[in-house]
Amino acid sequence: MRWLFPGIEIRIDARCLDCGQPILIRMRDEKIVEVNPPTVVAHMNIPLAKALTQG
Repeated sequence: MRWLFPGIEIRIDARCLDCGQPILIRMRDEKIVEVNPPTVVAHMNIPLAKALTQG
């Protein structure tokens, strides 16, 4: 999200495609600030090598 909204906290409200449960994700730049429920499983579309070096 950094390239679209640098330094700004983004809130994503969605529903699980499987069960319809609400999902909340808050991010700032490339950091995840909050995930609710904490058991959410997600896909990040970046190369694994890059993800591992970004901490």
